[in-house]
Amino acid sequence: MVIVPFLAAGVIGLLFHQFFRGIEFSSGSSASSRLERFASADRRGITERVGDSLIDRLGLSFESWEHELLWAHLGGFYEGKTAGSVLGKSILFGTVGIAYLLIFRSFSPMFVAGVAVAAYYPYLQLHGRANDVRDAVKRSLPEAAALIAAEMSAGSSAETAVARATSLPGPLGNLLRQVTQNAQQSGRLIFSRDMLDGALVEESTRYKMPHLEAFAQQVDLVASKGAEGPRQMGEVARGLAREYRSDVARSAETLGNKLLAPISLYIFVPFMLAIFVPLMASVFTSF
Repeated sequence: MVIVPFLAAGVIGLLFHQFFRGIEFSSGSSASSRLERFASADRRGITERVGDSLIDRLGLSFESWEHELLWAHLGGFYEGKTAGSVLGKSILFGTVGIAYLLIFRSFSPMFVAGVAVAAYYPYLQLHGRANDVRDAVKRSLPEAAALIAAEMSAGSSAETAVARATSLPGPLGNLLRQVTQNAQQSGRLIFSRDMLDGALVEESTRYKMPHLEAFAQQVDLVASKGAEGPRQMGEVARGLAREYRSDVARSAETLGNKLLAPISLYIFVPFMLAIFVPLMASVFTSF
């Protein structure tokens, strides 16, 4: 096709441009100037540059992608990545798929659907990582509440109890660590005072998770109860534990329905194909 050489030339030119744009052909530069250029150099990948440039020039909004990245960052995934990086990877996968269609002229619905799936895969992977982090946070809430309740029962203040809870492994410990660090750096209080939301409630609200927001608000309320705080925090911990056990029981009841589709797709369909494909092939070859 006539468009294939132009498409290949454009891709090669873009790669060469991205490679040589960061190279400065200069001589006699001092060590300090080279160090300054290294510190100010743009070390983003080509996919991140393409995605960020599209977002900036077209004024696109990817709030849902940025929210998923917020959760992924909490779990230690996609460190240093932005929504532009995910978008650029989607564009790269989609471009390679379209080039394959044009070169081999494979315009069947199956190949076109494969290109669409390949372009959607980067966001699908990001969404899966974010869901894993959300599930981990939800599982850790009863443990964190029990630890805070135990620390308060031992005579520690609510602030000290939350600081001790930052030692918990996983994303919830990372979140509580962010809360304490932001409160120390900005001079804010961890808990709410005088109609002003504390750092714990404000940080938890950013993640838009009802279970996490309810946990933060309960701990925030317990912190203002004084001597009654340890007893009420114990009740909060027991309530979260009961709620978690109920969620596990409901999930166990619906596990069979959730496994029906994977079993059909990965076991039943290949089994039927293994039986009927050779059978039908022998039938057609007999004529």
